Amino acid sequence: MGKQINYYMDYDSFLIVAQKALDLGCEIIRENLFRGTVERSRSIDIVTREGRNYYFHIPEAGNAEVTTMFGKERLITGYTASGISIIEAGYSFISTEESFIRPARLFCITDYYDEKGLLIKRPECVTKVYNTLVRCVKKVAPYTEIERYVINPMYQGEKFETKEYITLKCLSLVLHQNYTLTQ
Repeated sequence: MGKQINYYMDYDSFLIVAQKALDLGCEIIRENLFRGTVERSRSIDIVTREGRNYYFHIPEAGNAEVTTMFGKERLITGYTASGISIIEAGYSFISTEESFIRPARLFCITDYYDEKGLLIKRPECVTKVYNTLVRCVKKVAPYTEIERYVINPMYQGEKFETKEYITLKCLSLVLHQNYTLTQ
């Protein structure tokens, strides 16, 4: 189990969230799958248009450990001692060719069981950083009511309304250029 907020956010807006994480004392981690390396930085420069998925590591919560698999480095995430010290974050994939936007999320695990079967709770410092970042996301990507079309062919052409956390840039693509929001 964990806590998460899903949103539709462009790269430039995500830079605001990433800077907030840095201001809160986080280290930004990026897995470079092409090179097979795990890169860490306390600078916004690590956030690029080429990689959409990042991790905000809270050092006081523990180490963010790296393992090597098939000769490539990978960050140890999930329900582990390493995973409990990080918050997964990213920005949306926006396909200009197919006119759709995929959501991104802010996610952290709630707790995990260690190798002895003991329940390890998420550190309060991670919860505090996560909650602050959620408030930042909600400012950058306000909760907005959007009219969407039903995807099911049986009801093709029918509209429904949803509320989504979405940046102004993504909303503009939906309203003025007929982009579709995917799940």
